[in-house]
Amino acid sequence: MPMIDQPTRNFLDGFFRRTAIQERVTIVALAFLRTHVHLLLQTGPRLDLSRLVRLLKGGSSYAASRQPDNKLGLRWNREYSVTSVSPKLLQGAIDYIERQNERHPAEMIPP
Repeated sequence: MPMIDQPTRNFLDGFFRRTAIQERVTIVALAFLRTHVHLLLQTGPRLDLSRLVRLLKGGSSYAASRQPDNKLGLRWNREYSVTSVSPKLLQGAIDYIERQNERHPAEMIPP
């Protein structure tokens, strides 16, 4: 469901960036659509990925739904997809994420 509006997008951007710093991961690319998020991270070799996803999804859902300007609430789907990207394919992955508004114009978040 489309639950990410502009105030929620702004909140999520800051939340994801703060969480990334706390967890010592680097956000390489990030795209928000009304129904989902694309996130490309650079991590260390021993990252507990399921814990990071739980922090990002669970933490952001809880906090975003309690923001005074959040009128839609925020609930993430239980599923998520993870793919590793080789250095050779990194730029293609970045380009893919950065073009999400072109790929899904109906899901763009209005200002």
